[in-house]
Amino acid sequence: MVFGSQINRAILSLRTLPLILLLAFLAGCGALPGGQGELEDPPIFTDVDVSTSSLMSMVNAYRAQNGLPALRHDPALDGVSQDMARHIAKRDSMDTWQHSAFGLSQRLDKARYPNYAAAENLGAGYADLPAAFRGWQGSEGHNKNLLNPYVTRVGIARTNRSNGKWRNFWVMTLARPQADGRPVPVN
Repeated sequence: MVFGSQINRAILSLRTLPLILLLAFLAGCGALPGGQGELEDPPIFTDVDVSTSSLMSMVNAYRAQNGLPALRHDPALDGVSQDMARHIAKRDSMDTWQHSAFGLSQRLDKARYPNYAAAENLGAGYADLPAAFRGWQGSEGHNKNLLNPYVTRVGIARTNRSNGKWRNFWVMTLARPQADGRPVPVN
């Protein structure tokens, strides 16, 4: 009878072997650095050209409809916008202290862009410029920036992220450089 007992244990061992191997494999996966997150591809960030002529056409037509002067495109503001677009794309979020009056002021100072007035609009998820622009028009705070009577120039940028919650990150920076003179108070 001892012989039969050994056979039963051997059969039991063969039946449980796949389960034991599976558990050992899963335990090994949990020991990988970073766990499951490292199995995902790291995000790829791509700066995407934005049509300056389309931007200027949209923003200046909108400002004209509201009795405001046209803005001029400023490549320096494109650079400030691009830095911020990359920043929020890397975070996959627009929630950052850099998106504040203080943060914008610091970024403009770093870019050596002395100014009397500045504002910015951020957007995420919009597939193209018209969609981002409509989104800004539909938001009270962003719309206020589009119609700011004190700004004279504008720049824009877009960064795409290959994965994550959002894929398209937009930043529009509006400003009045000191070279354009002090703003005149509006009644």
